[in-house]
Amino acid sequence: MARTLDTLERFIAALPRLSIGLFPTPLVRLDRLSDRLGVDLWMKRDDCSGLALGGNKTRKLEFILADARARGLTTLVTIGPLTSNHTMMTAVAARRAGFAIHCIVGGREPARSTWSGNLLLLDYLGATLHFSPIDFAHPDPEDMARLQALAERVVAETGGYWIPPGGTMPQAEPGYMNAVAEIARQRGGRFDFDHVVVAYGTGSTTTGLLLGMALGGAPGRVEPIAVQSRHAVQDVARAKPPAELFLESAAHFGLDLTAADVPPHEVVFGFAEEGYGVPTAGSDAAIRLMASVEGYFVDTIYTAKAFWGLTQMVEQGRIPRGRRVLFVHTGGLSMTPAGEKRYQG
Repeated sequence: MARTLDTLERFIAALPRLSIGLFPTPLVRLDRLSDRLGVDLWMKRDDCSGLALGGNKTRKLEFILADARARGLTTLVTIGPLTSNHTMMTAVAARRAGFAIHCIVGGREPARSTWSGNLLLLDYLGATLHFSPIDFAHPDPEDMARLQALAERVVAETGGYWIPPGGTMPQAEPGYMNAVAEIARQRGGRFDFDHVVVAYGTGSTTTGLLLGMALGGAPGRVEPIAVQSRHAVQDVARAKPPAELFLESAAHFGLDLTAADVPPHEVVFGFAEEGYGVPTAGSDAAIRLMASVEGYFVDTIYTAKAFWGLTQMVEQGRIPRGRRVLFVHTGGLSMTPAGEKRYQG
């Protein structure tokens, strides 16, 4: 199997897809930040993906919902924390496509008068919500087990189509495989970035990028920057690493890809050790830097931490100066007012 952009595009074109987004999203060069950081910095604006308030979930949901419809299911069940962009985006997609939607919400149910951000949007969307107390900033394995048990019960009771946290499932991966092809088209037929930096939550977006780069023959290194602590990812959630998700998805789609084909990458920890959803000095600095220099916004929970990580990796030499760097803006702005507090320096 040839590893070319044409191979990648033919694979995507053959898959069932439910059109709910607006693509292609813009690819912009960040001229002033490029000069300041000493790298050739570009941003893929998936905050403009056209579903709800934008974000990376749109690409995944186009393929996930197509699979649910092909299976004849009419109810979606998914899961996320109180501030989850994923649950909100899934609920919007459900309304667009005519599915019923149940959301398992990790966190103690707050007084309705205080609902804000994505939780309030879920209420507006008429999603059926099921709460289970858990502190995602410092998750406890027993709370995580209760959350999963609740999800399993709701799926059984509704006969719904289960969408894991963040939409991390093989059916979602063509979304960011297609993003690789889209970016290559915007670059005149080549994916020519030395480093691709993206926020790392459950790993699905990272996996899609890796698969797309492998199948499309695209060079470059992926730098997934974790937006929660190493302990939460590895010890509590016991998240499968991107390379394992890569192989599972390749097998699901019958792609001739092996461990030797996984592009270079390493999950980067250290920029969110305070915990998921906790504002930090770094995330605040990243928001201010992006806004004041380029006039774009990143959110406190995901993209600010990833962008802060990018700036520090350049400063530390982990991303050498002079390299061409792509920052994938995965959205999340609807979460900004939902945090308990803004960072206080």
